[in-house]
Amino acid sequence: MKCAKCNRETDASAPQCPNCGLGTDGEQQVRCPECGSAQISAVRKTYDPGCGCLGLLIFGWWGMLLGLLGAGDVELVCNRCGARWPAGKPSDARNGLGCCWVLLVLLLIYLLCSLIFW
Repeated sequence: MKCAKCNRETDASAPQCPNCGLGTDGEQQVRCPECGSAQISAVRKTYDPGCGCLGLLIFGWWGMLLGLLGAGDVELVCNRCGARWPAGKPSDARNGLGCCWVLLVLLLIYLLCSLIFW
């Protein structure tokens, strides 16, 4: 039998195409962009204590609000390798830093402003 999406030969008894992941019912299964696993969980992001603590160290008490960046967004997590990515954007998969890059940019802006206005 040929796959409707990639036109490759597949086993008729297979639940999905091994090449593109299209299921026999016409739905494509979500796969991890890092390891290819189909064991994916959807989680809603809440307060990030790491970003909050870094914000506290850099900007004082108001910096704790940086932990709320992205709160409420849906994120997909691979149960096998732990990779995380925003729903619908598997190209943004990451395994680590989270919002640290945002804090680094804000720190650079803060330092530049302090150098210019002093």
